[in-house]
Amino acid sequence: MTSFVPRRAALVAALGLLPAACGGADASSTASTGAQTATRAASTTQAGTTHGTTAQAAASCPAAGLRDVPGGLLRMPANARPGRTPLLVVVIPGGQGDRRDRLGVGAPANAEGVAVLYPTSPGSTFWQLNDAFGTSDVTAVTALLDGQQATGCFDPDRVSITGVSNGAGFAARMGCELPTRFAAVIPVAAGYRALDPCPANARASFLDIHGTADTVVPINGKKPDRKGNVARYATGWARRVGCSATPRSSRPGRLVTRFRYTGCDSGIRVERVRLSGTEHGWPGSRFGPGGRPPSPNPSRFSATREVLRFIRTARRPAS
Repeated sequence: MTSFVPRRAALVAALGLLPAACGGADASSTASTGAQTATRAASTTQAGTTHGTTAQAAASCPAAGLRDVPGGLLRMPANARPGRTPLLVVVIPGGQGDRRDRLGVGAPANAEGVAVLYPTSPGSTFWQLNDAFGTSDVTAVTALLDGQQATGCFDPDRVSITGVSNGAGFAARMGCELPTRFAAVIPVAAGYRALDPCPANARASFLDIHGTADTVVPINGKKPDRKGNVARYATGWARRVGCSATPRSSRPGRLVTRFRYTGCDSGIRVERVRLSGTEHGWPGSRFGPGGRPPSPNPSRFSATREVLRFIRTARRPAS
């Protein structure tokens, strides 16, 4: 891991690498991947032990509704049960969370008994996607998760993370930075080009949702090397968790193609959903950034329904 980069310096570096955040130029760290993996695995193991001990000592859940918490926003369902409540982390570009629920995730998730946690980062333009951009966002979101799991409310085996656009790329990064923390990692309209390599022990279930008409982060990656190619990234994840590298395809709806990687290690799933004609954004959102209309989505596919379907049975793999 590279050393801590102050927020202002990280932002300057990130602005200079903006194309990489949306699938542009590669900004890979020069740090050793092996050292990163060892550091991440050790810190995650220690954190997991602390979480379990704290939760057993004093488990409690906040009341239903939206509230500010240190480093984020938390939307709680009614009748949350200590130690039994699933938690979905949703990363939104811009670092302001989703107080108005423009994606349309909060209310449906709460209706299914799922709590929703939105990391925030006031003054941020977008989330750091690799060590060259900085590590302060990873540190901050890890602290946010630690603080919420310390309440004992949330089931440590049912914590999943999703996001859209730059937030989706950061969700994928967190799945690699905290390789044994999540049950599922679900990027929506993500750019993978700028991400550092993922360690071998990152074994959460994985689902990618992407539109073929996305010109911000093209589904096939950008020329000339196509490094951000979605199918290539999903296949790499599948191989890491023991799945076949060749997925089976199906057509569950108009303009919707689902790819499932089979033969994965016990309890792990890897899938991707290709939406023909859908542009950049969260498919099925209530409205777009800044109150604009949502991006065209001719399939009428709902990313929210798909995310909730996927996490319903997802559990953190055994270490």
